Amino acid sequence: MTYEEALAYLEDTSSFGIKPGLERIQALMQALGNPERDYKIIHVTGTNGKGSVTTYISYALFTSGLRVGRFTSPHLESYTERIEINDVQISKDTFGELINRVCQGVEQIIADGVEAPTQFEILTAAAFLFFKEQGVDYAVVEAGLGGLLDSTNIVKPIVSVITNVTLDHQAYCGDTVEEIAKHKAGIIKEGVPIVTAAQGGPLGVIEEAAKDKNAPLYIFNRKFGIDSRSVVPGGQIMTISAVDAAPAMLFTTMAGVHQSVNLACALQAVRLVMEQDDAISEETMREGFARATWAGRFEIKKALDRTFIFDGAHNAAGAESFNMTYQELFEDKPKTIVMAILSDKDENGIIREVVKPKDTVIAVAAPTPRTEIPEQLVENVRQCVKQVVAQTGESVSDALELALRSTQAGDNIVVCGSLYILGEARSWLQDRLSH
Repeated sequence: MTYEEALAYLEDTSSFGIKPGLERIQALMQALGNPERDYKIIHVTGTNGKGSVTTYISYALFTSGLRVGRFTSPHLESYTERIEINDVQISKDTFGELINRVCQGVEQIIADGVEAPTQFEILTAAAFLFFKEQGVDYAVVEAGLGGLLDSTNIVKPIVSVITNVTLDHQAYCGDTVEEIAKHKAGIIKEGVPIVTAAQGGPLGVIEEAAKDKNAPLYIFNRKFGIDSRSVVPGGQIMTISAVDAAPAMLFTTMAGVHQSVNLACALQAVRLVMEQDDAISEETMREGFARATWAGRFEIKKALDRTFIFDGAHNAAGAESFNMTYQELFEDKPKTIVMAILSDKDENGIIREVVKPKDTVIAVAAPTPRTEIPEQLVENVRQCVKQVVAQTGESVSDALELALRSTQAGDNIVVCGSLYILGEARSWLQDRLSH
């Protein structure tokens, strides 16, 4: 298969939708020879921050001289972003060949009477197969949805991380944070250490699951925590302490107090890996954390005499993190926001956190049937926030052109509300800069 043929095949499989359950992926992995058993795995889930934690951990490991696979979702611009080795994306040609081999496994299990796998299950299988073929020492794997019934949950990791638990994906994981926590806690395996920054009711669920599985539990603000934190040019510096380790002073280019919590979780997870791998040192780990970048997560680009900020802010908790980070860096500076929100999210919760009086909002559609109609989004913005200018845009690119024309040098332009629109936004800026 070419890359384009692979995309067409994946597009066909997306019609199967989201189907929680492990039977299909187990059959598919067996057909492919269970490649996921050939290397060590760190498994990461949570409502927010799981991609950032996955990135931090993978950087710490490959900066230590190890060969590390990373599997994340969703992608912003290309499916190749989801499967990386030492921060290098799989090539489009290799991706096409890989999907072709997985497709043969899919045909085999369907012939055996197994239901057709979903798109995410095929991508999961492709990543696990690629990591084996590339001879990785470790794979850092981000769960797609929930944990318990997520296709990544066939692995037996050496460390697991649950970043946090808030309301999101209620249709699949439950209507309360405790129900969602049960899904997240589903990644906890017998005797495997678990790191978490969950709080309140969700933490109680995780504690119970860890106890049932005899899994050592490392809880943020109990076993490890942040002593100090300061914003510096280009990022932030923090001191993280732990019950059984010397305090560590760390730098990250990623902004926001939420990223300091993510980094604390990643530090604890890597230290647990260090106990069984002397290739990793405190020094190489710190260097990896300092080098880590994660596109579309309060990503700041100074260009065209403006400051552009690309952030998912795709659920209420993510929007709250966006607001805290924006206030910390820019205080009450008005902003022009290109925004899309999916209709199954807490729209008003996101709007109230992100949009402030004197802001300008240009509502666009995200490239998914789940998107809120821009006209309705404008109406919701006007109802939630007074003194705001709101209008629709034909597309993300058109909205950014409009934002550019209606702002002045030194102004802030934000793209947020859904990860689905960040790819086009980043491409637009790249094209604008290359002309």
